[in-house]
This record gives sequence, structure tokens and C-alpha cells, in this order.
Amino acid sequence: MPAKMSTNNVLSERFEAVGEVAVDERNRISLTKALESLKALFKDTQGLRFSIQVNEAGQLLLSPVVSVPLHEAWLYRNPDAIAKLRKGLSQVGGQLKDLGAFEKYADDDIE
Repeated sequence: MPAKMSTNNVLSERFEAVGEVAVDERNRISLTKALESLKALFKDTQGLRFSIQVNEAGQLLLSPVVSVPLHEAWLYRNPDAIAKLRKGLSQVGGQLKDLGAFEKYADDDIE
């Protein structure tokens, strides 16, 4: 069994068959049919990344993932920090108000 990757939960047990493909001479499979189905969920599938999981029956589960820039990854590795962030965001709810850009204050002296 390959080294375990981060575990993703199966978010829905309902799968839809979208086609059948064969492994080519370079051990690749085409996901064109699957990506066409994903266009209903994602506007742009270009550059989309997937985590890959395999079970003991040899079934593959591909889950779309978002990569996090390294300079932001610390937050996701710090359970206390991410919990505080989520709590703060939930407390704010829909109370955010866009005040526009603050560029005009960039050169002001700070007291």
C-alpha cells in the first residue's frame, strides 16, 4: 500500500459513471470525460489539482484540492490559530462592510 496521504472524507456516496478509459503506452489515463462533468462545478478546470486515494479494491478517488502558498501554510498546521480564525469569521457573519481602498492614506504619518 502506498504511503498515506492526507485523508479526505467522501463527501457524497453518489457517484455517476462518466465513461471508460484505457491506460495508454505511457501509463496514463485521460480524464477528459471526467473534467467535462466538473465544468458544472468549476468554471475553469485548467490547472486543477487532485488528491488521489486508492482503496483495497483498487478503486481510485480523485478529489479536487486547492494548493496553499507556503507562506500561508503555517495557519493550516496550527489547529489553535485556525480555530481562532474560524471563530472570528463566524462571529462576524454578514456584518462586513467594504470601506473601499485606503491607498490615499499610505503616505500619512503614523502617530
